[in-house]
Amino acid sequence: MVQPPPAIRIPPPPSSLTSANSSLPDLPQELLISAFIGRSERDALDSFVLAGAGASGSQGGGGVQVEDVLNELIPDENALSQAGLVSLLLRAKIQEIRIEVEELTKLLEEDQDPDKMSTIQELIGDLLSQVTGIRDAATESEMVVRDITRDIQSLDLAKKHLVASMNALKRFQMLVNAFDQLTRLAKSRRYRETAQALGAVKQLSQFFKTFSSVDRVAAVSRGVVEVQGVLRAQVMKEFEEAFANEGARVGKNAQLTDAALVVDALGEDAKTQLFSWYTLLLLRDYRRIFGSHSEAGQLDNISRRFAWFRRILKTHEDENAILFPPGWNVGAMLAGGFSEVTRDDLKSVLAKAAPQLQVGLLLEALGQTTEFEREMSRKYSMPFDSISALSSVRSGRPGPATAISVVFEPYLGIFVDAQDKAFSEMMQSFVSSRVSISPSDNPSAVLPSSTDLFHAYREALERCAKLSIRQPLLDLCSVYRKWLKVYAEDVLAGALIRYDRRSGEGRPNVHELQTACLVLNTAEYCLETASQLEERLQSAIHPDLRSRVTLEAEKELFTHTISAALLAILRELELTIDVSFGAMLKSPWKDLDFVSSESLYVAELTRDVRHVVEVVREGVEQKKYVRSTCDKVVGLVLAKFTQTIVRCRPIAQIGAEQILLDLQSLKTCLLGLVHAPGDSAPVPMSYSRYVSRSVLKIDTLLKVLMTSEDPPEEFVKHYLLLVPCQSFSDFQKVLDLKGVRRAEQNTLLDLFLAKTSTATGLSDDSFLTSLDMDPVGTASASGTSPSSSGFNSPLPGGGAGGLFSGGLASLPMLPTGSGGAGPLGAGVLGSGSRSSTPGLGAGREGGERGKEALAEFKRFGARIGMASRLFSGREGSS
Repeated sequence: MVQPPPAIRIPPPPSSLTSANSSLPDLPQELLISAFIGRSERDALDSFVLAGAGASGSQGGGGVQVEDVLNELIPDENALSQAGLVSLLLRAKIQEIRIEVEELTKLLEEDQDPDKMSTIQELIGDLLSQVTGIRDAATESEMVVRDITRDIQSLDLAKKHLVASMNALKRFQMLVNAFDQLTRLAKSRRYRETAQALGAVKQLSQFFKTFSSVDRVAAVSRGVVEVQGVLRAQVMKEFEEAFANEGARVGKNAQLTDAALVVDALGEDAKTQLFSWYTLLLLRDYRRIFGSHSEAGQLDNISRRFAWFRRILKTHEDENAILFPPGWNVGAMLAGGFSEVTRDDLKSVLAKAAPQLQVGLLLEALGQTTEFEREMSRKYSMPFDSISALSSVRSGRPGPATAISVVFEPYLGIFVDAQDKAFSEMMQSFVSSRVSISPSDNPSAVLPSSTDLFHAYREALERCAKLSIRQPLLDLCSVYRKWLKVYAEDVLAGALIRYDRRSGEGRPNVHELQTACLVLNTAEYCLETASQLEERLQSAIHPDLRSRVTLEAEKELFTHTISAALLAILRELELTIDVSFGAMLKSPWKDLDFVSSESLYVAELTRDVRHVVEVVREGVEQKKYVRSTCDKVVGLVLAKFTQTIVRCRPIAQIGAEQILLDLQSLKTCLLGLVHAPGDSAPVPMSYSRYVSRSVLKIDTLLKVLMTSEDPPEEFVKHYLLLVPCQSFSDFQKVLDLKGVRRAEQNTLLDLFLAKTSTATGLSDDSFLTSLDMDPVGTASASGTSPSSSGFNSPLPGGGAGGLFSGGLASLPMLPTGSGGAGPLGAGVLGSGSRSSTPGLGAGREGGERGKEALAEFKRFGARIGMASRLFSGREGSS
């Protein structure tokens, strides 16, 4: 360590340098104030020492910067003369801190002395010993207290038993006195006092059930039981004598009212006995008059049964209800007994009449029965099942009590069959009329047959729910499913079949498009209404059967019908634009000398596309399907445009330029499809991106065809720039489209192989990989039309609303199988049953014409399926 110069070297100051008695160096007043300022204020020296000069001098250190401290201690040039004194002061501070650190170190060493730890452990051991001693002393004290209080506890227990014995003796004395009083009152026929005494005796007897082994108590208990039996027989005799004839009740109403109180005190068994007797008494004539073998007891006289009971019930309320306590609810009990007897009678009557049972008579009888049950439920404010459970004439029948109307449920199948027959006749009229509209009609309306069908469904549901909410309603749901399926397949899907439409007419058939729009609207309406019908069925049926009610399969059929309607619109579009693409195919693309304005076929093509979309826009109610149609139209038009380019080969450079110009005009047309003419709203971004992506691949292909193959090196370079792919076959397809001669192709192919062998970042395939260079041959081999192509269609992954998630290719084909009525299969619906899925063109009597129509529709579906793979652009507008 380098020592400071001798002129300023001084010995370290004592530790008390900063104390009050320390002598300070003879320094200027300002420097002393700055050096020894109080701790509560800023001390530059303390900051410097505590922060550490070394740490503060480093880059990014957290302490005080040395330069800052020195600038504060020596602020100007005049203070430089005091530099030695500042050094002295700093040394004094450092020495003071060293001494303080040494003192703290000594204290720390003393605290860590092992002898102190041993002392602490000994103290802890002494403390534990003291705690153990205190615990032992507490245990001994507890034992002493227990010995002292043992005799007191014995006395308390004896006192408790003595008090319990005295209370028992008092209660037993009260029981004996009450029993004697009850015996005297029973003989005197003072029934009101007898009921009170009987209540007291029964309450006191409850206390002595545990003393049954005591002879005296057992004797009194037997006496109580005997007295209750005597009272029951006596009271029943009173009621039987009073109702023996009309004159016997004169002046006995008060006594019978008191006797009923005795029955109430006797308990439920006595009340059940009285109820059973009273019910059988009132229903005695009912069983005789309305027995199952009598004429009055037949099904057509069921209203007389309920009228008779209403008279009996009124007689009870006017004359006899006063005899019974209001809480007994004797009227409801009588209704329950009447329900039990009537249910047994009707079960026998229905079993005998089942072979000749007519639906009108059955429904009338059931309607009157359910009306009576609702009347009784309103009268007594309880469900009729609960009223039936009050019956006292069940004679030990197992199982829960049920309503009268339950006996009709096994026979309600004739009601369901009648509804099935009515729906069959209705469907025959629907199928025979099919769909018939004219351009002057409102194309946005739904088929009237759909509203008629669901109106009939609603009425049948309301009637059946009033009759039964169990198995018959579930059977009716099956009938609903059956005829919804027929309506979707034979009426709606069947309306899409036409045989007189051929490609080449060049004009869209407005009637066909309006029919497809009408079918789409109706299918959408049926889909929504079927969901509401399903909810109503589930809310109406019994909870135990609710899980078996579903119309999911039928709703799926309507969804398929919507898809088929959209497919029919696209089929009409394809037939319309075939003429325009035929004109494009006849153009001399190889021999064009110059590029002019857009070709003639483009004007016709865009006009037809706009016309079709405009008819759809006006005819479809749900605008989400308009957007979906636009998406599908883009895919179909561009797919046919691409396959026509393939069929037009060879295409020269000028021809490719002309087609590219035509493509831009077509793109402008497609972008404008989503809005009605005159609508200035911007094109949705998702639709714009979708159209641009779809056109981009055709655009790229045409730009490659526009490139001259001379010089070969530039052509190959330009190709790899536009199509960064090393596929040999893809490059060969471009050469075939350009019509390059075989000799020149070999040179270009060699250059292509040389370039791709050394190039990096090239993919193994491109959008040209799926390009079918022989669409005519492929179509012939697969049974599809020549217009098919092998491209992956740029159709969207889903239309508006996400209805068709698989694009155009996912549109389901109309079902095939044994067909419907009308021109394809007349008379099939008359049977009321369908063994298989109805077809669109192959009914039982459809003939060869229906088969040809179905085959034509299948070929169209195959074409659309192949078109859906155009350029592998499966993503669509959202």
